[in-house]
Amino acid sequence: MKRLLFAVMLLAAPAVAQQASTPAPEPRVQKLFILKYANPQTVRNLLVTFGATAETNQEMRALAVSATANQMPAIEDAIARLDVPSAAPKNIDLTCYMVIGGESDAGLGGPMPKELDSVVTQLKSAFAFKNYRLMDVLILRARTGQTAQTTSSGGTVASGSGGSPLVQSGNLQVVTTFQIKSASIGTDGTTIRIDGMRASSRVPLASGNGQFNYTNLGLDSDVDIKEGQKVVVGRVGVTNDQALFLVLLAKVLN
Repeated sequence: MKRLLFAVMLLAAPAVAQQASTPAPEPRVQKLFILKYANPQTVRNLLVTFGATAETNQEMRALAVSATANQMPAIEDAIARLDVPSAAPKNIDLTCYMVIGGESDAGLGGPMPKELDSVVTQLKSAFAFKNYRLMDVLILRARTGQTAQTTSSGGTVASGSGGSPLVQSGNLQVVTTFQIKSASIGTDGTTIRIDGMRASSRVPLASGNGQFNYTNLGLDSDVDIKEGQKVVVGRVGVTNDQALFLVLLAKVLN
């Protein structure tokens, strides 16, 4: 029995020694920063490299940081370097073109504007649709680091769509929503990052005997685009022979 007890004690000794050698976690300190220029959420995302945690308040431009005493000086220095006038939020104008591709030159939307000729050429080289029509245009002004949303009911359904299943009635409208979670400008000054982008349209489709049903079409994506360039950022099927394309243009306002 004594031999068994002695063996158990020998096995337990390394575990006890290991626990005794494990250092206690370093106590953490908290500090509140009120930013003048930088976006609190953007700064918060950078603080993870220090092993810190932080909570933000966008309205008060506040950043509450929790870190060890050894980490805090480096965090204070980083925030001082980031919170400078050049980091002040800027306005970004986003233009969202909702384009329908199909076989007919009539139906949902209207003729494509001259400004989208290059986009139509790009689409025709990549897809088999013969014609493209502009369903709606939405313009959204957003501040960097903030959410924004706009809604339009300006899209219409034209008559005489040549057998298209899209409802043929001028009384029916297409409701389109365009929203983003945040937008930011890249370090090169020309690339615009759009996070949490969503464009959705509620369009009427014929169901037979003069009846119709509304269907929801949506595109969700995170996008990097060059300022001033019109970019096709997504496609979603409408019917067997039609598709909805989202074309985006972004400009930074100085």
